[in-house]
Amino acid sequence: MSNIIETLNAAGQQDLAARLETLEGDARAKLERDILSQDWEELRALYTEKSTTSLEDNVSADLKPMPFKIAADDLRYAFWKETGEILLGKGQVAAFLVAGGQGSRLGFDGPKGMFDIGLPSHKSLFQLQAERLQNLAAQVGHAIPWCIMTSPLNHEATVNFFTEHRFFGYARENIRFFDQGTICALTPDGHAVVDNDRLALVPDGNGGCFRALAQSGTLAWLIERGVRYVFLYSVDNALCRICDPAFIGALASEGRSMSASKVVHKAGPNENVGIFALQNNKPGVVEYSDLPESYRDMTNADGSLTFDGGNIAIHLFKIEGLRKLQTSKLPWHTARKTVCGIEKCWKFEQFLFDAFPQLGTMMPFGVIREEEFSPVKNADGNDSPKTAREMIGRLHREWLRKAHVEVKPGKLYEVSPTLSYAGEGLSRRVFERELGRNILEFDAE
Repeated sequence: MSNIIETLNAAGQQDLAARLETLEGDARAKLERDILSQDWEELRALYTEKSTTSLEDNVSADLKPMPFKIAADDLRYAFWKETGEILLGKGQVAAFLVAGGQGSRLGFDGPKGMFDIGLPSHKSLFQLQAERLQNLAAQVGHAIPWCIMTSPLNHEATVNFFTEHRFFGYARENIRFFDQGTICALTPDGHAVVDNDRLALVPDGNGGCFRALAQSGTLAWLIERGVRYVFLYSVDNALCRICDPAFIGALASEGRSMSASKVVHKAGPNENVGIFALQNNKPGVVEYSDLPESYRDMTNADGSLTFDGGNIAIHLFKIEGLRKLQTSKLPWHTARKTVCGIEKCWKFEQFLFDAFPQLGTMMPFGVIREEEFSPVKNADGNDSPKTAREMIGRLHREWLRKAHVEVKPGKLYEVSPTLSYAGEGLSRRVFERELGRNILEFDAE
């Protein structure tokens, strides 16, 4: 007890120390556990350093665009796909889902992965992803380990949802659930935020995924299984082609890089996505909120955006890179938020893309937005359930058209991931057999 008090006082947290000393029994034990989970010297340093840091400091003066090409246009694409399928078939690839978010912006009370975006099947995002992975696993003849990082806010609800749905047919021994880390929010003047005698612990950002993967034992689990490549993605992308064989094969064939990232052309200068760029000749991502307008609006001679490589939060890591990142120190970023009714509190978080400069060269892998990127972030408007439904419906209609199916004008289609992973295996005969079962027709809104 005395050591905790001394630590808090040394870190300038006298108010928290005094509060702890007023508590007894279970209440004291819980607050002590919260306190012991934090690095108070680091928090003090973060408050001292970051409370005076401006956003412009996150962007270096020599920022350069990172060129990329659409991978499907490359003559090596078929080779990459075959290579990726071989690696998947050997059990050397795993999926890593970052699913710590809640659906509050969607008006949904629960983990975002449980959300039904309104497709005719009413499948949740979790179910769509589970079925895609199972289809791919069946094609390559080997199970794909699936790591799911939750947050303290939604861990229990997520595990219960999977349990209630019998893991959507996924073998339980091939799934690992684990929590991401947390960090204490601070008041505007640097004191720990306390709520009902507990610290206000908030998720430490998606950059904490590397630390959480290792501390949970999941990284060791993957290594023991012989995994060499880990496909990392976010829960809210309704079109994510999870463990895309061509993406995996491209990184495996490239040789030098420890990581690869999928990139899309930006919809316009004001689109709220980070951009891939080179800073000090090292690869990285600059968040849209950090990118100065002069860079954001810069164009080439042909009118195209100079800084055009949009980050869609789909990354691939070699296992050696993840082993390095488990002990690497990523920089902290700050946000001013209302926490427990206190305005302009300091929240600290780490960003996943800050790992790229530490890993050296990175391979950008250009993809078509309409085929692979439809985030579900807002209740309506852009990046909403409606836009995701329509993008899926148009993409699947195109799959059927390419399979020589006579689709109805004005109709959209949902092809179950159990039937096709990325448009393969479709034909007129399959369409006639599966319409109304695993192929569902719906109207554009």
